[in-house]
Order: sequence, then C-alpha cells, then structure tokens
Amino acid sequence: MQTESQSEIRVVYATLDVKSWMGALPSAAAVRPATCPCCHAPGCAVGGRVTLQGHGLRFRTQTGLDAVDGEPFDDELATRRYRCRSCGAVVTVVPAGLLPRTRYRPTTIVLALALWALGGLASAAVRRRVSAARTVAHEAGRGWASLRRWTRQAWDWWRLRRPAGGHVSGREAVEMLLQRLSVRARDGTGNLIADAVEAAAIFDGHGVCATPQEAPTS
Repeated sequence: MQTESQSEIRVVYATLDVKSWMGALPSAAAVRPATCPCCHAPGCAVGGRVTLQGHGLRFRTQTGLDAVDGEPFDDELATRRYRCRSCGAVVTVVPAGLLPRTRYRPTTIVLALALWALGGLASAAVRRRVSAARTVAHEAGRGWASLRRWTRQAWDWWRLRRPAGGHVSGREAVEMLLQRLSVRARDGTGNLIADAVEAAAIFDGHGVCATPQEAPTS
C-alpha cells in the first residue's frame, strides 16, 4: 500500500483496483494497514491486539466510463475507515485507481482531455459524452472548467515532467501530457489515446503521495 499524508486527511491506497474492490468489498481485516500512517503503531500487533480498529464505511460516488466506447454511469463506492487507538487518527483505505478530491475516474479524465484537445470537441460536448449527469447548471452547459483544472493537476497526479516554462494548461499542454502518460502503458498499441487511457487505468495512487512509503496490509 501507499499513503497520502496531508494535515486534514490520511489516505492509504490498497493494492486492489476499483473493479475488484467493487466486485467484493474487502473485509476490514483484509485491507487493514500494517501500520498507522501517523504514529506508525502496528495495525494489528503480535498477539492479536488491534490498534487500527474498523471505523465504518465512507461512500464516494464514482462517475465515468468503463471503456472508450462505453456509456457514462455513476457508481457508489464504499471505502474502509479505521481509527488508531494509539494516536486517534482516522485513516481511510481506498482502492488503487481513485484520484483525490474528484469523483471522475482516471480513465474518464484522460478520455475527456483527449476528446477536448485532440478530438476538437467543445468542453460542453465533452461533458455530455463522459458524464452521467444529464442536467447541469446554465453556466456549466456553456463550458466545463474541470478540463483546464485537470490539465493543471494531472502533471502532479501522475508525476509527469512539466513542460518548459511551466505552461501546463490549454490544448497543446494536454497533447504533451497524453504523450508522456502513454509511454507508461504496459501494452503499447501506438495509439496515443488508447495508450494514455490504459496508463491511467493502472494508476495506483502512488503519484499523489506526498511522501511515498510502503504500508503493506497485515
């Protein structure tokens, strides 16, 4: 597992991907972190004393596409929460493939950016293509600000080298982002969009860790 540590949140990424996690929600014991990411106390000490106790579930809505030619839909995903008996921290364990503070799946974000930058679609048309929401505010119907925000954030999500000069927004920047992401595809096809989407699909949370550290489950 990998840990994202911020002042207001402690998130641990499990090794299970989203599809496997949603197919069968793992038990609290199965994905309990080996150590607390805050105080480093053992999650379950020798002798069976549990330090990271199950603390219920937290539900997140995930939206997007399962495939490039698929139809958008919403899913509700349950994440595991734990409370550390040693320091009181609340830890959330999520499946690999979940981006922080966005309900869109990584593959959907990459496809949306590709449709906007390479496909030439207007931002409002991109939103209609990848979002399950069919009713949006009047302002949102004329555009989609998320596309430019994702373009800025994606370099950090996937730890990609930013363009010279710091220009990381706009359609030209998206094309460069897709090129750099596509080389990470395990089975490259030579198709820029398909390879970038595949690379996003194997995203494991490591790219958003402030201080990456191994935290295998007990």
